[in-house]
Amino acid sequence: MTIAPQEATARSTRSGRWLLTYFCTSSVAETVQAVSIMWASYRLSHNALVTGAMNAAAYLPGVVLGLLIRKRADNGDPAHRLSLTNWVLFAGSALLTLVWMAGSPPGPALGAFAVVQCSLSFVKTMNKAHAGRFIRQGYPASEAIRLRQRSTSLGQVGGAVGGGAAGVLLGIGAVGWCFATAALLYLAGLVAVRLATPSTPRDEEKPTAAAEPATKDTGQAAAPEMRKPMQSPSDGSRVLRAILLYSFPSSGSLPFLSTVAVPLAQTVAPGSGDFYAVLSVAAMSGGFLAGTALTSRRLSSGLVLRAAFPVAAALAAGTALTRWPAAVVVLFLVLNAVLTAHVMVMQVLTNQAPPEDQVGRFAVVRNAVAGTAKFTASLLAGWLVESLGLVGAWIALAVVLAAAGLRWRSLGRSREMETLVGAN
Repeated sequence: MTIAPQEATARSTRSGRWLLTYFCTSSVAETVQAVSIMWASYRLSHNALVTGAMNAAAYLPGVVLGLLIRKRADNGDPAHRLSLTNWVLFAGSALLTLVWMAGSPPGPALGAFAVVQCSLSFVKTMNKAHAGRFIRQGYPASEAIRLRQRSTSLGQVGGAVGGGAAGVLLGIGAVGWCFATAALLYLAGLVAVRLATPSTPRDEEKPTAAAEPATKDTGQAAAPEMRKPMQSPSDGSRVLRAILLYSFPSSGSLPFLSTVAVPLAQTVAPGSGDFYAVLSVAAMSGGFLAGTALTSRRLSSGLVLRAAFPVAAALAAGTALTRWPAAVVVLFLVLNAVLTAHVMVMQVLTNQAPPEDQVGRFAVVRNAVAGTAKFTASLLAGWLVESLGLVGAWIALAVVLAAAGLRWRSLGRSREMETLVGAN
């Protein structure tokens, strides 16, 4: 069956819109649930290390299990796999709702948090691989890049909305309603995936074949990331290794910030759940600004790779030295924007650098590296706050980011990488 180019384009547009809806609703759900778990765990334990461990539980199982079954990440229909995993996400949020509404004591409640975090970590790892395959297989290269960037940007918008919603609910003590809201949003994401699926290009319809020549002939209009710089397997291997290596510090820094944000909020505004929610919204807003700047080409990938770590190190050092609430919020926003921009560049490279038949596999490996970084950083953040205090934790982060920036200048830059990201 042959579909006219106009009809194929319309179907692709509808599919893309529903897919973006899925990313946005899922991001709102994840943020509402994550903020609630972090706040509730600190409230129940009064210990930053417990909060860090709870954050770390959201990553380690996904790392281990993801690596064990990474070869299966490229099998099956990605849309169907996304539907299945969303049912698991819904079940986890529903369980947390029941546990909290039942008035469980601190021990069982923290145990339920840990169990759900562990189970969902694997699901989210596989979700990223399935979503990457969905985009890579269903859209031309230039459209796939824009869709990936927009999905990340909308994910940040959803995160800001989720952080604000969680702040309102936490402000009135409605922790259970946070979990119930997350469950409903996961169901909405499931509906969005199913609505996107019928418009996804099938083997017999091949609408992308009609769209690709126009993309390839656009010359300067083509996205820089579409270029294929890797002339040999060794070139490709160097680029893939660089993606894995430099994903570690930026991916780890974000959960470090989310862990430290809880005791930071308690220090700046003792007893206020509202200020923690403000920090969460600031973090997601910074991510949205980063996504907007990258998508609109106001910020180049090459500049991000060169400047993100040194700038983030300076911002982290500045945060260590201030306790004025307004300044803390601004620094937190900009710091998250800088680090999220680096993560977004790594995500685009993860989806575009490997051969098409290895996208899911490499996504799982990269997510395993990022998950290991997040797990380690979460635990480390809690330990540093308890042993060295907030100032010591921020200074440690600044040192690590500065070292990563120096490392990139000496070893990370390569002709293949710069050509891939469109650097000058």
